[in-house]
Amino acid sequence: MHSPSRIDLKQKAQPLPIELAARALLHQLAMTAPPAAGSFIRLEHEVEHLDPFRVLASMPIGNRRYFRTRSGAVEVAGVGSVCDASTNLPTQVGGSAEAVVFTAAPFDPVRARDKVWNPFIEQRSVLPVIELRRTVQGDRVRSVLAVHVVDMEFARASLELLAEERQPKCSVDPAFTRVPVESDESAWTRAVRLGLQEIRQGKLRKVVLGRTARYIANADIDPMQVLHRLAQTEPRSFRYLVEPQAGRAFVGVSPERLYSRVGRGLKSEALAGTRPRGVDDVADQLMGEALLSSAKDRREHQFVVDRIREVLEPMSETMRLDEEPRLLRLGYVQHLRTRISVELREGFTDDALLAALHPTPAVSGSPVDDAAAAIRALEPFDRGLFAGPIGVRTAHAAEFAVGIRSALIDGDSLTAFAGAGIVEGSDAAEEWRETAHKLLMFERLARPA
Repeated sequence: MHSPSRIDLKQKAQPLPIELAARALLHQLAMTAPPAAGSFIRLEHEVEHLDPFRVLASMPIGNRRYFRTRSGAVEVAGVGSVCDASTNLPTQVGGSAEAVVFTAAPFDPVRARDKVWNPFIEQRSVLPVIELRRTVQGDRVRSVLAVHVVDMEFARASLELLAEERQPKCSVDPAFTRVPVESDESAWTRAVRLGLQEIRQGKLRKVVLGRTARYIANADIDPMQVLHRLAQTEPRSFRYLVEPQAGRAFVGVSPERLYSRVGRGLKSEALAGTRPRGVDDVADQLMGEALLSSAKDRREHQFVVDRIREVLEPMSETMRLDEEPRLLRLGYVQHLRTRISVELREGFTDDALLAALHPTPAVSGSPVDDAAAAIRALEPFDRGLFAGPIGVRTAHAAEFAVGIRSALIDGDSLTAFAGAGIVEGSDAAEEWRETAHKLLMFERLARPA
């Protein structure tokens, strides 16, 4: 059996097309002894010209995952599941890179669960069998195919799929029809009024209320195709897919970072306060200026800044914040954004960071716990993964987005989610229009091609 160090050196020198890399790993697997109990073996090979999204789209549906950062500097696809890594990751043996764990957690773990979300919650953190990773650092691009081995036969079967010559899937965009859901405007208005009543009584300072839009297609919906079309609309957003089983997936193109960590360096951001994009450059600038000068939106935004600073200060040696919020312009809306950078103290894990940072007032409200209780009472649906943390992590680094601009796919049904922050001075009709702007990407996606 080759030693991991000799294998890694040989592989780094010879990047291969993915089919050949998979065959090389099959040969390597045949010479590898099964892993010891409580561990997994990582075998990896560098790949030339890797497109993780395209390869993932060619794989059989079910048990697929995908995450891409806003800049595209990190792009990871996963197939299959070696284990649930929510509580403890087995010991890694071999491989020059740390294995990636995909994590997608519900917005509210306390709420009674709608059964449609059960497969997602049961696979909250997953170490995939197959990992396809593409990273960009300056002019250097490195792409890796890795297999994580616990069950030898399962690993072999997964590699054999990749070793085959794959043809692009031929699928036709289904025609969508919007159907009535519980989140109609009259129900929304009642919820906003009740939220404002709690704010005026001093129980809350802010509450973020969500609504849904549901569509039925004339065929089963391909989540990879939906994600591809959403990414064309919002190319500068995080992209993610969680598909725990065939026919059920959660997809989105979130503009919002929860946090990014490399070693002890961490970046987060406050993203709250919204206006639509203008129909031309002049209108767009006026919309942006109105957002920057809005006392209501600045107050809503400051709740998020204060909360992130409050939870990170005890964890940090140093902290830097933007002095003033800036505009983040997206395809259909623009937001106020304040960036926050810290150097963490020793000993803080990603589990601790997730527990501290999620949920921010951008998706819950203020105070956070009281707002979460109000959301349970006022929203007629279970958010599931909507507005929850979603991302990838290794022992050395992590990237997490907030699961907004998202949709749940269930067979031929697509349910899209949007929310708006309610504070003193909010108007139910204006907030309804704000959520409509956030849902535009799905409205236009739903039109027959």
